[in-house]
Amino acid sequence: MKQFRSILILLFSILIISCGDDDDGGGPPPIDPLDEQGNKLSVTWKVKDANSVTKDGAIVDLFTNMTLTISGGSKNGGNYSTTNSDSDEIWASSGSWEFQSGDLNKLLRNDGVVMSISLTETTLRTSFQTSGGLKDGNWVFDFVKQ
Repeated sequence: MKQFRSILILLFSILIISCGDDDDGGGPPPIDPLDEQGNKLSVTWKVKDANSVTKDGAIVDLFTNMTLTISGGSKNGGNYSTTNSDSDEIWASSGSWEFQSGDLNKLLRNDGVVMSISLTETTLRTSFQTSGGLKDGNWVFDFVKQ
């Protein structure tokens, strides 16, 4: 009986040890924040209203019907296209973008324009500066998800 008890204790000990915390990597892989941000951007956005575009703080109502479609967003960037943009100097009809220096809130367009962004589930704010020509200035666009 004493030997049976020893074997039982030994088996119980082995069972407890084998049930320890095993990190077998079976959980989902971590999500890259840049991939997540790129995915959130990848929708069609429309200018919120007639007061939602400003240049140097003054309302510009020429972009009221503009839409911005972002596609293929990932940590490597993506593409964009616009409709009803008043000016290719401000928003070209199409182009590409990437995150500037791995910053979630800075996009670098293929035309060299660096945009600061603020993003929620339903809104996107872009602010950027253009130089040269009549469109020279600091621009802010407020978009809503379409």
